[in-house]
Amino acid sequence: MKHLIVVNGSAGGFDPSFEAKINEAFKGLDFEIYKTTGPKSVIPFLKEYLKKQKDTVRVYACGGDGTIHEVVNGVVGFKNVEVAIYASGTGNDFVKIYGGKEKFQDFKKLIEAKASPIDLSEIKGDGLKEPLYSVNVINFGFDAIVGAMGNYYKEHGLPEGTKEGTNPYDYALKHDAMKHGRFNDIEVFADGEKLNEKQLLLSTLAQGQYVGGQFKCAPKSDNTDGLIDVCVLKTMTFLGLGMIIGTYTKGKHLDRKRRKIVYRQAKEIKMVSPKDFDVCVDGEMIKGNNFTVRVLPGAVNLVIPQ
Repeated sequence: MKHLIVVNGSAGGFDPSFEAKINEAFKGLDFEIYKTTGPKSVIPFLKEYLKKQKDTVRVYACGGDGTIHEVVNGVVGFKNVEVAIYASGTGNDFVKIYGGKEKFQDFKKLIEAKASPIDLSEIKGDGLKEPLYSVNVINFGFDAIVGAMGNYYKEHGLPEGTKEGTNPYDYALKHDAMKHGRFNDIEVFADGEKLNEKQLLLSTLAQGQYVGGQFKCAPKSDNTDGLIDVCVLKTMTFLGLGMIIGTYTKGKHLDRKRRKIVYRQAKEIKMVSPKDFDVCVDGEMIKGNNFTVRVLPGAVNLVIPQ
C-alpha cells in the first residue's frame, strides 16, 4: 500500500514539527507528502496521480472539512483508493459522527485502521461544469445566505462604518439573512414528492449529521444506508425561528412531528427556483436555480480508527 499525505497549510499548518511527525509515523512505509497550493488544487493533482497507481493508495486528508471535501472530490471513481482523515481544521463537522476530531489525530491508528465503504451525495446543476460530491451536508436557504455573504464580506470588506473587528459572518447573519433570508423561493422534491410550497427557510441534504460547527442538522442520518436525509424547514416568523433554533442545534427537531418541518429519506432530490440561489456543498459555495442530488452508495472507502 502507498500512503499519500495531503496537507492544507491554512488548516493545521505545515511547520517542521508536523513534517517530522509525519516522517516518524510513516517511517519504513511507502509514503509521499503533498502540500496544497491553493483552493481545490488537490483535486486535479489526485486525479492525475491516481491514474498512474496500480496498488492501493491511502490518501490522508490533513485539515478540516474543506480539505476532506476536496480530497473526496479528487478520488471519486477510483476503486484502489482509501481516504483517511487527520482532523486539524476548525469545525471538523464530518468526523463528529465517529466520535470527534480527537479520534482522528493519531497517524499510527490511521495507518493500522481498516477502510469501509460510505455513501456520497452527487450534485449536478445548470451552474456546474461538472458534478460535485458531498461527504457531509448540502444546505441551502437561510444558512447558505450567511455563508455566501460572509464570504463576500471577508473578501471585499464590510460596509463603511461597520464596527472594527466585526465578524463578517455575524454581519451577514444580522444584515442579510435576517432581513432577506427567511423567504426563499425554492421548491424541493424528494424521489418525486413535493415537500414544500414555493418558499422555505432552509433545507439540508445530509450524509453526515453536523453543519456550521454546532448544528446537529441530521440526527438520523446514516452514511451507509444508501439514502440521503432530507430536512426542510418551512418559512416561519422570527418568534418561530427563535423557538426552534435551540432544538435544531441539539438535533432534537425530529423528536416529534412539527408543522414547520418536513423530513424524508430519499435517493434523489431536486431543488428548483425561478432565480439563482446559494447552495453550500460541504462548505463550498455554488449558485444556480436547478439542481439534482442523488446518492452514490458505497462510493468511497473511509478509514475509521477504532
